[in-house]
Amino acid sequence: MIEWFFLASPIVALAVMVLVQAVAIRMKRGEQFFGSVVAGFFAGMLVVLALQVVLLVVFPRNFDRWVLALVANPAIYVMLAYCFYNFINLGHASIRIRIFKECDDRGGFITHEELRAVYDDELIKEARLQRLLVGGDVVREGDRWKLVNPRLVPVAKIVFGLKKFVLGRESEFEIKS
Repeated sequence: MIEWFFLASPIVALAVMVLVQAVAIRMKRGEQFFGSVVAGFFAGMLVVLALQVVLLVVFPRNFDRWVLALVANPAIYVMLAYCFYNFINLGHASIRIRIFKECDDRGGFITHEELRAVYDDELIKEARLQRLLVGGDVVREGDRWKLVNPRLVPVAKIVFGLKKFVLGRESEFEIKS
């Protein structure tokens, strides 16, 4: 019975993370997607750590289990948070998923011209650059874009490193020699 209390904290923290992220995104009317994810993540981390303290107070005789949970539960929470982030990002950023929705919204059919109007490569690129510009990550100097806030560079390096490790390449567009 006690084991369930030790195992529950990452799940409870994940639930708090989802709730905080949902509230934060609605408060900003969908404008701060990444900010809402960060707020949810840190709220969940606070909950998982607070629950570890509660477990120590409620079950003081199980100190060895508490030490194990103190190490394992935050790690489990981070893994669950990562999975959740990738799940919500799939619907947020994946053009393929959005094309399925566009097609379904139109009764299962969409013309090539409708797709080109919504998913023009140039418009998508410009929208992404505009988000980076508004977020303070890049500035435009003449015909060049300059990185001014490298906060996501470590994340990008990790993601591309993992992709290269797992897939043997960084992108599906990279030609494998």
